[in-house]
Amino acid sequence: MTTELIKGKGPGGRPEPDAGDLVLDASGVTLRFGGVTSLDGVELSMRRGEILAVIGPNGAGKTSLFNSLTGAYVPQEGRITYRPRAGGEHELRGRKPHLVNHLGLARTFQNIRLFGALTALENVKIAAETRLKSDPVSIMLGLPNARRAERASDRRAHEVLDFVGLAAKLNELAGSLSYGDQRRLEIARALATDPQVLLLDEPAAGTNPTEKLELEELIRGINRELGVSVLLIEHDMRLVMSVADRVMVLNFGKKIAEGSPSQVQRDPAVVEAYLGASAEPEEAAEGADGTDGGGVPQARDGEVTDERAAQDGPGKDEA
Repeated sequence: MTTELIKGKGPGGRPEPDAGDLVLDASGVTLRFGGVTSLDGVELSMRRGEILAVIGPNGAGKTSLFNSLTGAYVPQEGRITYRPRAGGEHELRGRKPHLVNHLGLARTFQNIRLFGALTALENVKIAAETRLKSDPVSIMLGLPNARRAERASDRRAHEVLDFVGLAAKLNELAGSLSYGDQRRLEIARALATDPQVLLLDEPAAGTNPTEKLELEELIRGINRELGVSVLLIEHDMRLVMSVADRVMVLNFGKKIAEGSPSQVQRDPAVVEAYLGASAEPEEAAEGADGTDGGGVPQARDGEVTDERAAQDGPGKDEA
């Protein structure tokens, strides 16, 4: 799969996605639970072929946004438009989750949702078989077209497991895999549905530093080698700043900032949302305490850290 790109360099020196080629376009998305507003007029424009990160403090509405995009929740207001590579437009608001997936969007979850008593291969085959073109009668009777479809899903499952680095563990029970491997398996299951957009909900939660580095490379590979647009929720700011083309920030259900990683980490509203204090003027010189002059803590390699997320750990965003 390929994506149309324009000149310019994103993370890792790769060309930046075309700003005019939108794969997801959401406007005025408002989601309420009784008297609580989880999303308040949220706007999202995702370019085809990019990695877009959605960040924000715990409870900001990030997972509620994912659930609205994938059909788990139905917002009371707004539009969510998906534009597949083949052309045309599809309204996602109010569409059932399995129909959203058939259009080309797949997701993972904060809490791993694997079939623990099934093998890694069986978990991925279940997802791959959602693309089978055989009807139930052909499958029950074992007709030739059903057998061909079965072989195709088996081949697809092996390919995806190899891509995420689990080829050697395909016959192990999902519940017996390490936490990091379970995260990879969940990503493999999503990829088996052949998505054009992959939504990753805190994929690094609970992983160790080595697993985070491996995950970083996997996300880049999914985006570059498979041509899949990636929408990422993540608390690990080092991971976000290293892989994302653009970053969107939510706080209390509203979008408060959007831009390149370097722009967002210096935005006063973002600093205040994360650290709970007003940012210093942008022109302030870098302080001796290791901040960038705007109050955002900096890692030794110059990348922003997420102090609040590091203290709180991964949490739920739903209202």
